[in-house]
Amino acid sequence: MDKIEFVIPTHKRVDLLTTIISSIVAQTNPNWRIHVVADCPPEDIKERYLDILAFFDEHKDKIKFSVTKIRFNDWGHTPRNIGLKQATEEWVLMTGEDNYYAPTFVENFLSSVKDRDDVHFVFCNMVHNWTNDNYIPIQCEIEFGKIDIGNFMVRTFNAQKLELKENIEQADYVFIEEYLTRFPEGKIMHVDKILYVHN
Repeated sequence: MDKIEFVIPTHKRVDLLTTIISSIVAQTNPNWRIHVVADCPPEDIKERYLDILAFFDEHKDKIKFSVTKIRFNDWGHTPRNIGLKQATEEWVLMTGEDNYYAPTFVENFLSSVKDRDDVHFVFCNMVHNWTNDNYIPIQCEIEFGKIDIGNFMVRTFNAQKLELKENIEQADYVFIEEYLTRFPEGKIMHVDKILYVHN
């Protein structure tokens, strides 16, 4: 059965990590895994991360935690690349620690690709906190500024042939362009629902 592997980079924002993991644990469809990749956090922060994982102990077989040996400080791109290369599920979704998901996100995404081997890229609509004051709903499209790293999933076996460009702030959109160019035979599925919140 297909599963989605969420790759979450993090550094110091412990409380935000609790929120995103909680939103995934609360999914109506349990076919998910999480890989948190910490970008060489200070030791005291690392201990706090371990406390979070202990809080989610009943899901410990579905949540992996790893730490980079050096700090990359590249918008989370290198930690995402590390998680991507280690992903084992059919689908991978690279996100951010400050995002979170509606409870039916996994259900909607996996039901949209059931018995659809031709689909390789799935995305949904989102709410985006553009100004830190107002959350704005966005009808997402495959277009710069209208899609985000956290609201699409791709086939893992394809995605692992690529990587996010470490020193490019907009590496997520570059990754999308490269993925769709490299694998044009795969169909794109748009789940026309707001299932994702980008902060």
